[in-house]
Amino acid sequence: MHKRLFISALVALLSFAGTVAAHHSFSGQYSIDQIVTVDGAVTDVTFRNPHVQLFVDIVVDGKTESWSVALQNLGVLRRVGISRDTFQVGDRIRVTGNPGVNDQKKIYVITIEKGADSYAMFRDGTPAREAVSDAAIAATSAESSMAEELLGDWAFDIDKRLPGAPLRLSFEKAGGGVHALLDGERIDVGFTDDAFVIVLDRENGAGHPVQLQLVGTVVGDQMSGGVEMIAGQTRLQNLDATTFTADRTSPGRWDHVVTADIQPVDLTGIWRRTIGVGPLGRTNPQLTAAGKERYSEFKRGHYDPALRCLSTGPMRKYASPGAVEFLPSTNRLTLLYAAGHDIRRIYFGREGHNPDREPDVMGESLARWDGDVLVIDTRSLLPTVVTHNSEPTTENARIVERYSLEEDGHLTMEATLHDPVYFERPVVRRTQWVRTDDQQQDITSSECDPDSFYRTMYHDEVLQDYFEYQPEPFE
Repeated sequence: MHKRLFISALVALLSFAGTVAAHHSFSGQYSIDQIVTVDGAVTDVTFRNPHVQLFVDIVVDGKTESWSVALQNLGVLRRVGISRDTFQVGDRIRVTGNPGVNDQKKIYVITIEKGADSYAMFRDGTPAREAVSDAAIAATSAESSMAEELLGDWAFDIDKRLPGAPLRLSFEKAGGGVHALLDGERIDVGFTDDAFVIVLDRENGAGHPVQLQLVGTVVGDQMSGGVEMIAGQTRLQNLDATTFTADRTSPGRWDHVVTADIQPVDLTGIWRRTIGVGPLGRTNPQLTAAGKERYSEFKRGHYDPALRCLSTGPMRKYASPGAVEFLPSTNRLTLLYAAGHDIRRIYFGREGHNPDREPDVMGESLARWDGDVLVIDTRSLLPTVVTHNSEPTTENARIVERYSLEEDGHLTMEATLHDPVYFERPVVRRTQWVRTDDQQQDITSSECDPDSFYRTMYHDEVLQDYFEYQPEPFE
């Protein structure tokens, strides 16, 4: 039976400055600037976390080729209507997505069709809109009267729920121009005749790149403007924001000082995530020269512990699905994570970290109360990777988390990674959870099987290389 391979026109999605953000080392395995369509018959199905995987035989120029097809995790697929029985060996399917790099016969799904049924990883989301043209961004910071007005610190928010808002937005002079710092992420600033322009590189809930453009003005100590998605598509909460505001503030607003009035908050119970790492407020890690050199050793995508169903450490928990249970006891708080079956113990009342403690993936976490905010300081961490793009950490990494209960019942978490050897600036992550005790929700196991990870490398003929070349600490 003759099958066809359709290669669509190149689609210029995003061009990132620094590390590229996408799901599970997306940029190291798949070409974000290409979209292909393969049409063929299913030869194998692996319906397991962390990724469901299909193999499809197609015929190109009279030769049969086997393509591996990577879908999302079980939770995402169930939400879009895909179950264990949806695809069977022998089914003919048509898949559109991003192809593997270096002509590898693999594809990361955007849409998948079987007969009259069609499934999209992010359904009918907010589409990209027209960006401000390069021609319109003609004024330089030296020519724009607005440039001087921007300088300093601003408390930034949008018209959708944004974990930890207001965020810190700063503008500084650099190299004869002006750049912005959003929670420490350096972003270029452009100017039109009457506005400033900022472009943010982000990703949607399916792990595909999106790009947001902020166009704003300043009047005195207030800033406002519009948010446009200029590349990609999303249904993710707050990536489809339409407006933003900011008020001028002082750097001292962001200094956290322990108050004398201690008012601990009871966080006992089961919580589920409502907003994850993908929203507008997430910042992209920016590596130093040493960090980039170490990153190059990881052979993008081969050493992400999540793909091998291994624990990913505290920072990655901000992107993990599933529930978490808070179990307080005398001088200790225990967190049980559904994703990965991880257990984390956090201690109160200790004077300081133990310098002789053996490092592990969760590290040594010491806690205190800053008013009604729970502050957790974690050290003695094993080197790992920060995100699914495999940005490496050192053995001296430190994570400071702040947990605050909002009036509406949402629990907001903010984590800051300090690791100056590999990162130009601290890396910030935020998320929000909501208590689910009243829904009688249990923490259920989330199965994970690395079979699809190793099978893909076997299919790509890189499995031997994976075992022969493993940089520390993966040996």
